[in-house]
Amino acid sequence: MIPMPKTPMMKKTKSLLGVTLLEVLLVLAIAAMIIVMSVRYYQSTSTSQQANTVLGQIQSITAAMDSLSQAKASYSGLADSTIAPLLPANGLRTPWGSTIGVSGAGGSFSVSIPDMPAAVCGIVKTYLDQNPHFKLNESVDCSGKGEFKYTYTSSI
Repeated sequence: MIPMPKTPMMKKTKSLLGVTLLEVLLVLAIAAMIIVMSVRYYQSTSTSQQANTVLGQIQSITAAMDSLSQAKASYSGLADSTIAPLLPANGLRTPWGSTIGVSGAGGSFSVSIPDMPAAVCGIVKTYLDQNPHFKLNESVDCSGKGEFKYTYTSSI
């Protein structure tokens, strides 16, 4: 048998392998969106965790100060070194490494939390504003990293 010559219609067209530039760009765009969303989720989770840690420390400090002041009905003379043994490990250390300062006088005590991130400050400030025993210092500004000061006044 004699092979028949191939005509243009009878030629097999090779299938193209690979991807187009549009497909590559689409995959890159989707990957970028996933990365951005995961970074934002991590940041918000980290901020919430830090705020919850600080709020827990504030509650621990308040409980320790109240406990120590019961005998003399005053916060006078109570400070960092006095309450430290009553707090959990690292009770006076913030999640970002600063040391919380505490000082008592009369029927109230003051707490100073240095270098508080703005996002954490907003959460903590909102929480403390709901309790009339906590009075925030006028200089508290949650627009940037700064010192967060408040005074706690008890009914003792």
